Amino acid sequence: MTRNDLRRWVHTNFTPHVTLLYDERGVDEQPIEPISWRVGEFVLIRSLYGQTKHIHLARWQLLG
Repeated sequence: MTRNDLRRWVHTNFTPHVTLLYDERGVDEQPIEPISWRVGEFVLIRSLYGQTKHIHLARWQLLG
């Protein structure tokens, strides 16, 4: 992110991730087959913790 002029949105405690489940109960870790999908754009979103609010900071269309 810092190499692509996104330094102003980078925090030391930031970890990019994809959320697969929101639930009250935990799920034990288990190995799975690799997951893949075709992506048409990348969106940088700030989630406001505990507010159920998301702010789109930037958006990039992907080629291919």
